[in-house]
Amino acid sequence: MKCEICHEADARKAIRREKGDGSEEELYVCESCASKEKTRRQKMRQRTIKTQNGSITVCGDIENPPPIIGAIINAVSGIVGDIGKISASREEASPAKHEPRPVEFSVAGIPPRYRIGRCIQLEGLYLIGEIDACMRAARAVGMELATEEVDGIKAPGHVYEIRYTCGRETAADFVNSLVQQEKNARARLQDDMAHVFADSLCRALALLKNCRLLSPAEYFDMLSTLRLAALEGFLDGIDAAGIDRLIMSTRPKHHGEPVDMRDRDREDAERADEARETFEDVMLNEKGEEKLL
Repeated sequence: MKCEICHEADARKAIRREKGDGSEEELYVCESCASKEKTRRQKMRQRTIKTQNGSITVCGDIENPPPIIGAIINAVSGIVGDIGKISASREEASPAKHEPRPVEFSVAGIPPRYRIGRCIQLEGLYLIGEIDACMRAARAVGMELATEEVDGIKAPGHVYEIRYTCGRETAADFVNSLVQQEKNARARLQDDMAHVFADSLCRALALLKNCRLLSPAEYFDMLSTLRLAALEGFLDGIDAAGIDRLIMSTRPKHHGEPVDMRDRDREDAERADEARETFEDVMLNEKGEEKLL
């Protein structure tokens, strides 16, 4: 697509730009326009956001924060006043302070390609290295991207339940921004970070074709990467629906009771046998090779 500023050169980067009414818009621009916008915004080394209860000051170079941070700054500025009112009412109501119980945010309204079961899938943001920034941003506005460590793997599949203690509207705005950033991350994985996507994808295929022991968490972790490729039509031998079925049948769970290691090894060996058979003929197709290799 063409640059959304000059409308001449090909767009190469996504930037966020403040509009006249104070809101932000995301634009896909060429290298030249991105550089000009960067120069303009670098003059703003310190920005203060006015709120109902004071201000939030963002210091340092704010030109190139992780993409999600700009959305979070807006979200924070909108709820600071409400947080102050809520805190004051709690103090008046009871001398004992209690944290509100988190409410689960339904992902039913999120496009299917960005969710698995009751969770949002953030594999793209994980692969480009921005998942930790998203976790911190969520906490800043009273939200949580909840996950667990299973079999020594933290956040297998990089899927998260969304919980919130802030207002429902703020939570919805945050989730919409998060989905947009995941969409942008997946686009980057096919553009300037294609080598990262290709490496993760090819490693997963190589392991699944040759493994002899395979835990549910490890399997799910690799299937998550393959799901992104299948959604883009980059694979021969399996489609996105087939990978979703595998995910739902092998989704890792905590063992309630200790499991005998021999039984676990036997289960992992059987799972590896099934995976080798399933992925024996799965490979990057011509479209995938052209885009990623």
